[in-house]
Amino acid sequence: IAACAAAGAGILRVRRKLRVALLVTGDEVRRAGGAREAAQIWDVNTPMLTASLAAADVDIVASDHGADNLAGLVRQLGDMSAQADLVITTGGISVGEEDHVKPAVMALGGETLFSGVAIKPGKPVSVGRIGKAHWLGLPGNPVSAFVTWQVFGLALVRALSGEGPAPTRRHVVIAGPIRRKPGRCELRPARLAGFDAHGREVVGFEGATHSARVGLLSPADGLMFLPADVESLPAGALVEFQPFCQS
Repeated sequence: IAACAAAGAGILRVRRKLRVALLVTGDEVRRAGGAREAAQIWDVNTPMLTASLAAADVDIVASDHGADNLAGLVRQLGDMSAQADLVITTGGISVGEEDHVKPAVMALGGETLFSGVAIKPGKPVSVGRIGKAHWLGLPGNPVSAFVTWQVFGLALVRALSGEGPAPTRRHVVIAGPIRRKPGRCELRPARLAGFDAHGREVVGFEGATHSARVGLLSPADGLMFLPADVESLPAGALVEFQPFCQS
């Protein structure tokens, strides 16, 4: 602001805040603080993504829960796409009988730009449009939702807000050996653990990533990227690391 004033600019062209709507789907999901039956789970995605969106400095214009019902999702997504620049959904984007989000997008005349990425966790992540609104479909499992938000969601929000790219990845070395099933790029939460004798940054990690274990995220500082074709890595191997970003 000071630089603009010093340059004599009296009127500035600015972007308004990005308007975002959030729809968390699933008959089994229940908001914390209420009653829950044995087959039901607490809603983690709404508070998790609401906090992430608030940190990204967007305007959350709507937030709701959607049942596994096509007609209801069509109505909710239609209402949200009319008032938001970006509609974010969680769950309902896989290939099960109760996964109705993508059919609802299509029923509204929307389009899917891509759906399904060879990553773990988060394979079903989808991006498309509903009318004039952009659509981001995140998986329903909380860790998968958070990982794909960090990799795809924040990049999309920053682009739609006119911001530059998020902090870039950097190379680190792993504190211990890794054995894994190859086939998909694995995005594993990792914590920074100082530097080795050669001055290289080191990350520690859990033995495996589980899509519903949100406790894995609390001690983590970011994601390490394990290439799809790699089955094992020795301690000290070099991997890419993307720090978590909240804005």
